[in-house]
Amino acid sequence: MVVGRLPLAGLALLALAGVAGAEEDNTALLVDLFAKVCAPKPARPSQVERIATGLGFVSDGGPITAEMERRASIDILYTAQLIRRGERLGSMSAYFTGPDDGVSVSCTVSAVGVSADALPGLIETSLKARERTDKPSSDDNLLRASWRVGADTLGMSVWRTPPRRASITISYIAHKR
Repeated sequence: MVVGRLPLAGLALLALAGVAGAEEDNTALLVDLFAKVCAPKPARPSQVERIATGLGFVSDGGPITAEMERRASIDILYTAQLIRRGERLGSMSAYFTGPDDGVSVSCTVSAVGVSADALPGLIETSLKARERTDKPSSDDNLLRASWRVGADTLGMSVWRTPPRRASITISYIAHKR
């Protein structure tokens, strides 16, 4: 799936070039990272690790080994942090579980400094997400929604209060390619 990486990359660089700190707007960065890490729906944990490392994420654990992926049933959680200028901007996780020929995957990218007003629209335009469904929340400062992206559902949550944390998640069944 092509998701307009060049315009998003430019927006992400503009967001990173702004003033450092909690007031920085990382909305475009979050969507761009999700588009590169999770939206292509990697089928193997090593694919996620390779993509995330290339984008500057640092793994929270050891590397994914070939032996881990050779099992008849996979159960691997990969997590990593994105730190720039000594500041933690975001994180990502991908959980792979199930039989090797049809593993269930839940992939999430999170960031701080995200605009609750801008994120839903950017998800819709950049990730080609349709059929938005707002989800109820007991806290008015938390906005939650989901969309259809092809046959899959994409979820979002974003806090309106500092540090304005947000995440985008997709769950899918991956088949070896």
